[in-house]
Amino acid sequence: MKRFQGLIFFGSGLAAAAAIYACGSSSNSDNGGGPPLNEAGADQTSSGSSSGSGSSSGTGSSSGTGSSSGGSGSSSGSTDGGPPPACSSLPGTVVYIMSGDTQEPLLKLLGRQLRDSANITIAFQLTGSCTLSPALYAGTPLPANTTLEYIPSTAENPNWTTKDPEATCTTTAAVPPDLGISAVYTTSCAGLGSPPTGIGQSNGPIQAYTMIVPTAEFANQTSITAEEGYYAFGDGANNPVTYNGSPEWNDPTQFWLRPASKSTLVSTAYNLGLTPKEMTLVTADGGTSDGRNLEASSTQVLSAVTASTSMQAIGILGDEVYDANRGKGVNVLAFQTFGQQYAYYPDSTTTAFDKQNIRDGHYVDWSPTVYITQVDSSGVPTNASVKFIEDLVLGNPNPTPPGGYVDGGAPIDGLGDIVTVGLTPSCAMQVQKSGDGKPLSAYTPTAPCTCYFLSKAPQATLPASCTTCTQNTDCTGAGAIGCFNGYCEYPPTPYPAGTPTGCDNTSIINACTNATAIQKTGLVIPMADGGLLPLNP
Repeated sequence: MKRFQGLIFFGSGLAAAAAIYACGSSSNSDNGGGPPLNEAGADQTSSGSSSGSGSSSGTGSSSGTGSSSGGSGSSSGSTDGGPPPACSSLPGTVVYIMSGDTQEPLLKLLGRQLRDSANITIAFQLTGSCTLSPALYAGTPLPANTTLEYIPSTAENPNWTTKDPEATCTTTAAVPPDLGISAVYTTSCAGLGSPPTGIGQSNGPIQAYTMIVPTAEFANQTSITAEEGYYAFGDGANNPVTYNGSPEWNDPTQFWLRPASKSTLVSTAYNLGLTPKEMTLVTADGGTSDGRNLEASSTQVLSAVTASTSMQAIGILGDEVYDANRGKGVNVLAFQTFGQQYAYYPDSTTTAFDKQNIRDGHYVDWSPTVYITQVDSSGVPTNASVKFIEDLVLGNPNPTPPGGYVDGGAPIDGLGDIVTVGLTPSCAMQVQKSGDGKPLSAYTPTAPCTCYFLSKAPQATLPASCTTCTQNTDCTGAGAIGCFNGYCEYPPTPYPAGTPTGCDNTSIINACTNATAIQKTGLVIPMADGGLLPLNP
């Protein structure tokens, strides 16, 4: 049986797909530039914790951008090199968190500000979304002697940055987590439905997922359809799909995926019409039945795909991890979901960072982050510090920490932090869905922040309608929604019909757009009418 981290290289050729560029002026610069300030190793496993995440390796690894991993194997116990302190002894209010490992960059950035400005210390365990969700539902405590990560204050370690490892602390007694942060719909986790009484869920920033290939392969394969993904990951070596007359993605030893407890794998599987079990093919001995690789961190996926010389190589990553590694040997594939006419990148072009196709529904491989905590009968978090954290990430106006901001502490810009780490605020979305793999529906946030998002996104150009304001009366244009986060917000304007060919503004996934659209020719898929054959792995 293939174990989780072997690397075997094969080579074969594939032909090119044609790109169609839609008409109309783009609101984004196409000239390259810096990615969001996140970390390539964002999606990692905390090695020192007893997460039971089911990942295949022990420690996390350093990121591709030079930052160290969140795994406690690489973190220092205390700033002076001594043993880790007791988590309960950390200063201020300690909030215990279990989080999907994709959210590590946000926890780092937000944690420093919480410590310095709000007298809140977050102590967290990085694990799989489908490990933490049932634990929060059941109120399962973190055991005594569990190693957690925490973010030091400026006073504790003035030289610490988000590129450095977290500090670690140890629980001296069993402690229930105050907050869980999943990066996938909880209903996508086996056996989970609606939360039990007393447990609430709030959908937070959008976490998108991508499929990547080596840059050499991208010269031939620039996109992937949901049907291609279904057969590739469902059938492996028996993949019946051909592209320009040649078999494609039929060497499972060149698949670099994540374990079935991880949101990256779960969300991608359901958006391909698969289950996590079908996509991973894990055997009783911990390997996979056909040699596909299940990596403990996105850093390992990234490294393996970058190193591969095979034209059958493919991996899955969080979109923000890819953003931090553009131009470093891998490219993201445009994705075409079931019933869609063209494939689209997460952003409007290959060089933009505007998340346009995520926000307007042309790119569907995403999940909301889900914040899980104890709530009162009105659905309000019972822990005031948790409520403050949720207010920050949800973009609720004027959030105030329970004890007020400390002397000299600056107000925390939660929405700005979200954009900085490469996530998409829910208030900048125009679409929503009820679960992974479910159809999209139109969405209008009660307090939209599209203009604010574009003001912070790298290289994005604000539309002319995004004028600055201080109050609603400053927004006098027809249809103005109001003044939010310092900008006048208006409903989105549909693009004129005709681009790309066959677009239809009555359909979300096939709406007219100015984004790059990829039409794949030369593809032969069984049951081309949209049906799917039973899997034959």
